[in-house]
Amino acid sequence: MGFQDDWVLRQIDMLTRFVANIVFNKNETAVHYVVVGDISDARTLTSTDEIHLELCRLIRESRFGEAEDLLFDNMEYSDKYIELASDFYSRLNDLSDDELEAGGFSRTEVYDGYLEMMSLLGVPVDVFGKGEQSDF
Repeated sequence: MGFQDDWVLRQIDMLTRFVANIVFNKNETAVHYVVVGDISDARTLTSTDEIHLELCRLIRESRFGEAEDLLFDNMEYSDKYIELASDFYSRLNDLSDDELEAGGFSRTEVYDGYLEMMSLLGVPVDVFGKGEQSDF
C-alpha cells in the first residue's frame, strides 16, 4: 500500500468515527448496518434492508461501481440510510488495494464517494474537506 492509499484509508476511518459520534452518538470505530427485518422472511425486510443485502452481494462479486450506483440511486434521507452508506464504505475500505483494483475501484474513489454521500445526506463532512489528497 502506497503512502497516498494509506493516508486515504486513515481518512475513511476518521470519517467513519466522525459519523458514528455525530450522527449516532456512539464512540465506535465503525458503523455497521443492522437489518431491521427477518432475513429468512423477505416480506419483513425494509427497502433499506433489501439494498443492504444487495450491496453485500455486489461487494462479494467485486462489482463496486454497480453497488455504489445502487446506493446513490436509492438514497433516502434517514439515519438508517446514513448507517447503510457508512457500512458500505467501511466494507470497501476494509478491502485490500488489490481487491479494490480488481473491482475497478481505488481507495480515493471510496473516500470521495463516502464524502459525497454523507454531504448529500446532510452529514456535516465539510470539516474533512476534499483537499488535494489525490495529488500526492
